[in-house]
Amino acid sequence: MKLLEAEPVVAPEVAPEAPREAPHEQPPTKPEAVRTCASCGSPMEPDQDWCLNCGTAASGSLGRRPGWSAASTVIGLTLVLVLGAIAASYAAITGDDGKTPAPAAPAAQQQAATPPTATPPAASTPTQSTPTQSTPTQSTPTQSTPTTPSTLPKVTTPKSNPTGVAPITPTTPTPTTSTPAPTNTTPPPTTTDQQPAGPQPIQLAGDAGKAYDPYGKSKASGEAERAIDDDPATSWYVDLKDPGQVGLGYAIDLGKLQGIREIDLETPTPGFRIEVYATDETDLPPDILDTRWSHITNVSNVGTKDDGKQKIVLGAGTTKYRNLLLWFTKPPTDGARIRLTEVKPLG
Repeated sequence: MKLLEAEPVVAPEVAPEAPREAPHEQPPTKPEAVRTCASCGSPMEPDQDWCLNCGTAASGSLGRRPGWSAASTVIGLTLVLVLGAIAASYAAITGDDGKTPAPAAPAAQQQAATPPTATPPAASTPTQSTPTQSTPTQSTPTQSTPTTPSTLPKVTTPKSNPTGVAPITPTTPTPTTSTPAPTNTTPPPTTTDQQPAGPQPIQLAGDAGKAYDPYGKSKASGEAERAIDDDPATSWYVDLKDPGQVGLGYAIDLGKLQGIREIDLETPTPGFRIEVYATDETDLPPDILDTRWSHITNVSNVGTKDDGKQKIVLGAGTTKYRNLLLWFTKPPTDGARIRLTEVKPLG
């Protein structure tokens, strides 16, 4: 058997490889500049915004931008205040079993002698709640942030005490209000004796009046006290023996030396004439001619102008007398009886 010879396989011609170009030489790169801190000169990374040595912000960072520093400070403080308020509220709620803490005066203020003078607002007064746990497990901040403006004293919750020591329950001192006693502003009455504006009646004893008849000219006479009893229904009278010879009178004992300014009398038998005498003697002189009598004035037609009433003005009353005398020198217009209803000496 004749074997077939295989034809030799001719490999394809490979195109000659093109000559490689030598790479262009690049200029050497400059070394990158190292950043340094503007304050202390310490080296800084390219993406570093703050100096790790002195804390100064790098140029072009957030800290160097105008306005960001103040804004970041305000935002940071606001966050701190908000977080503090949340923490205080949570601690107050969990420390008192969900009850709203009532304001209580601290121990230092309880021992103060003078209570606070600030007046609480007219809103409802909070009541004091006593903690029921013997040993608090959580410490309450020493100062609570008030939610509404108030003039109440600062509330301080007692801190947690060591085990075995009974907690001191703060108590709110009850303000005491004392009403000052009213003071009498009326000035005390002065003891200076003030003279009345006008003449005043002189107080007489019941037997101060008497008939004065040293010459026995009367035929009969009535009760002398009826002329000084302040009763217009009664009167003293005297009947004359001889109407042509009148010489008698009516005397009044003043009780002590007094000034006489006026005499008011009333008579139902007007028209007679009188002479007014006075003496400082306790006993009446024996007759009208005695020098111890002082003549003061004369009055005619007594009681004819004012329906039997007569006012006799004697003066300022500077001279003081003990006895007063009305001496009759002429009878009435009608008849021989002289009658006196009232005789009032005024001082």
